Amino acid sequence: MSASVSASRTATAPTTGRALLPRGSQSRLRRRTGLLLSLPALVVLVATVAYPVLWLVSLSLQAFSISATAAPPRLVWFDNYRRILTSAEFQDALWHTLGFVVATLALEALIAFPIALALNRAMRGVRVFRVLVALPLMIAPVVGGMAMRFLFSDGYGLINSLLADVGIDGPSWLATTWLARTAVMASNLWLALPFDVLVLLAGLANLPGEPFEAARVDGASWWQTFRYLTLPLLRPAILIILVVRLADAFRLFDLVYILTGGGPANSTDMMSTYVYRLMFKNVDFAGGAAAATLLTLLTVLLAGGAAALLRRKD
Repeated sequence: MSASVSASRTATAPTTGRALLPRGSQSRLRRRTGLLLSLPALVVLVATVAYPVLWLVSLSLQAFSISATAAPPRLVWFDNYRRILTSAEFQDALWHTLGFVVATLALEALIAFPIALALNRAMRGVRVFRVLVALPLMIAPVVGGMAMRFLFSDGYGLINSLLADVGIDGPSWLATTWLARTAVMASNLWLALPFDVLVLLAGLANLPGEPFEAARVDGASWWQTFRYLTLPLLRPAILIILVVRLADAFRLFDLVYILTGGGPANSTDMMSTYVYRLMFKNVDFAGGAAAATLLTLLTVLLAGGAAALLRRKD
């Protein structure tokens, strides 16, 4: 008797409101709820990102001047882009930036992987080395640039002082084309490598152990294990590093501005320093907006292409 009563109560128990809704209505309710919860973040994103970008693009399509006697802004469409693309300074800055991006990403990969693999081993003192590797991440790029300027300066630099102590005349690091580029590259590597190493360490820590045990049993060499297991399994971490560091390399400004200012003879001029000089020194806001738009498009295309190449296929 009691069992039948409990069964009848269970059968007639009221259900929740969500269970009464059809499946399609539940899906629409979830989408509507998610949209409402995301709305504040979307508003902030539009106000802080979308509006400035649209304003920059509209400025690049106008003839604009802040002079009191200048004509009011007028639409010139792509004249600013044609003027910037045919400029020798823009072409030099673009090639310098592309060369720097390729070189720094290659060097970061060659240096970060051995460091991450070494720090991933269980050995004494490895935690201390991990902290030391992460220290540059705690330093602002401006402060790091000032420290590197102290190292590479001709008159009071630490490197030339140490060379003078052993009877060697130090070179003019920041006044010679290739030495200045080397100084910028070394400074950027010092600030960027910790990010690469920490992301790779996180990826290595999450690798499954079974495939490596099977490879060890099958007699696979270290290189075969690294090539056919470690690298493919680290693809998500490599994708994060590539996209983030690609964007960072294209927008590099602090180190170049502090170390060389784009010199000597614009040999270390990057797209970011070129845009800064065009807008705030030459007071060419329309041309600077066009150059900044081109830089943004180039960065998005290259980052998207890199992500597409490394994205795991279903």
